[in-house]
Amino acid sequence: MARWAPQETDTMAAIAAEVIAQVGTNRTVVGIDGQDGVDLERVASGLVDGFQQHGVSAMAAAAPSSDVDALRADLVAPFRSTGEGPGILVVHGHGVLAHGAHRLWRWSLWVEQESGRLERRADVKIAASAVLDVTEPEHPRREWNDAC
Repeated sequence: MARWAPQETDTMAAIAAEVIAQVGTNRTVVGIDGQDGVDLERVASGLVDGFQQHGVSAMAAAAPSSDVDALRADLVAPFRSTGEGPGILVVHGHGVLAHGAHRLWRWSLWVEQESGRLERRADVKIAASAVLDVTEPEHPRREWNDAC
């Protein structure tokens, strides 16, 4: 028997709703990190689409590095200074939940896949607001075993 799994758009819209409820939408910056080999750009794009389903303006940006000062100067500060009102920036890249950098985000997502899923997980569980399993990219699953 086939197991039911939500579509990518439904999962990402649900995660977007969670972000909106927890931290709001006023110049909010979200960080997405994950295991090596995970398509973080796809996840960020899906999350942007999820925010747009809720009528919230959002955009994605690739992290130039995991350096805290560079992330703050190149992405976070310019986004927050571009105006007031609703808007979300989704920053994706390996290392953006590293020690120090994780404090830049109002909300964060760790993305993993079945292969090697425990790799680095203990280190980021504390930093991540949520964990997403993309073993099946068309049917990602929000994991509820994070450290909330």
